[in-house]
Amino acid sequence: MEHRFPRRSARWLATALAVATSVGCASVAEATRVPPAVTFLQRPDPAFAPERQCRGRYRAEDLARYLPRARLAMSLPGTQSVTVDNARRCILVTVQSVGSGRLAELVMRGVTVPRAAILLRLIN
Repeated sequence: MEHRFPRRSARWLATALAVATSVGCASVAEATRVPPAVTFLQRPDPAFAPERQCRGRYRAEDLARYLPRARLAMSLPGTQSVTVDNARRCILVTVQSVGSGRLAELVMRGVTVPRAAILLRLIN
């Protein structure tokens, strides 16, 4: 005995499979997306950890001396601004992504700007 599917059923089955596959793939991609500045098990990225951020212990003269070296981070992709925040007594480095923040931190270390003088801020 031979079974034949009508053409309408075959089209419906193919459409249903295509939709189910695309919906399934989209939900997996969104589920694996990591929010900014957070890594495995929801721990903050070390570059953005509160204990590594500026505490305001530097004088304005010292920050002004560090600023030209810190501005080298502006040449990095993803760095929005490098400014002196006089209220917090820090060099404020604004970046677009976690990776940009890590890279900016490495550049600051390379040009001998103390990490304790830098406040990294991530924008969305």
